[in-house]
Amino acid sequence: MIGKEPPKLAVVIVNFRSGDETAGLLKSLRDARGGGERNIYVVDSGSGDGSCDVIKSCLLGNEFLIEAGENLGYGACNNIGIRKGMEWGADYFLVLNPDVQLENDFLPPLLIALEARPRCGAAVPVTLSEDGSRIQSVGGDFSLWTGTARRRFFGKDPATLRRDFDRAVFAIGHCMLVKREFFEDVGLFHEGYFLYYEDVELGMRGSREYWETMVVYQSRVRHNDTTGERLFDPTVNLVATRNQVWVERSYADSIRLLCFILFSLSLRWPWKFARCFFTFHFKASFMVIKGCWTGLFGRGLHGVSHLALPVVPRKARPDEPGSNSGEVVARWIQAQDAYLITKHKLDQNYRKRLK
Repeated sequence: MIGKEPPKLAVVIVNFRSGDETAGLLKSLRDARGGGERNIYVVDSGSGDGSCDVIKSCLLGNEFLIEAGENLGYGACNNIGIRKGMEWGADYFLVLNPDVQLENDFLPPLLIALEARPRCGAAVPVTLSEDGSRIQSVGGDFSLWTGTARRRFFGKDPATLRRDFDRAVFAIGHCMLVKREFFEDVGLFHEGYFLYYEDVELGMRGSREYWETMVVYQSRVRHNDTTGERLFDPTVNLVATRNQVWVERSYADSIRLLCFILFSLSLRWPWKFARCFFTFHFKASFMVIKGCWTGLFGRGLHGVSHLALPVVPRKARPDEPGSNSGEVVARWIQAQDAYLITKHKLDQNYRKRLK
């Protein structure tokens, strides 16, 4: 894919009222080794708190601030940066949250993993707690029977890890390295989700097209986990409940979807409602109900904006036949037509495997 040229890496960071953390992350990226030529795209999601001024003051030549103008959500803002990277010609995309703390040598093992396996679409590091004493995640798993998304090895001692590579169902969104071909094949983050489960949905979509997500144990980062702080946030309760249902509606067969609904109606949703209601978070409890309803009957999951990609064909190598731009475009269109013809058959085979 890369030939003799070093890879191009596009780094995408979504900033929402975290200017100081984003500025610190930019400094860490400058110290990080590997990755070839880089462009860094910071997409501000309508922070309105002065974050943009903080970020602008520390940008270098290959670092760009894109102001979305409003809070578009995690998926849509990441997609803005990814599309910019595609237009630039990036081979890989590193998606980061501002609250991630990087080690200087975290990147080369991720690149090696993606290069070693042609169908490996995304690679993730081991994520440790902020003090490094506990594992926060080693990729993510998702059960279509119950709708449960979990962080693998959460809370365990990092010394217990003894592997080189491992597979996960999805790459957790705070730090993932993704191949360009993966995005070209399955699309970008689903923009209708707004917040939560975009990474789960992307991993499930990739699995359906036979892409793998790899965990690379030699690569490690640290992350400030604020999940517990937003337990009673109304928006979080709405989108987390709704998006969980959307993933099930998109990827579960009839039997698994029925099991998920029965489990949620009898246990999960009553418990989430009671947890909010009896702690006097009445708006959050109402949002749980709204999330159930919009998840089961809402149409937002059918959006296709995440499939819109910039048409930037790859440059042919000088020794390739048809290295002029017209023939490259023609070959690219032919490849896309062949993909669309076979996509339905691949999807049918995948669903047969689920039964």
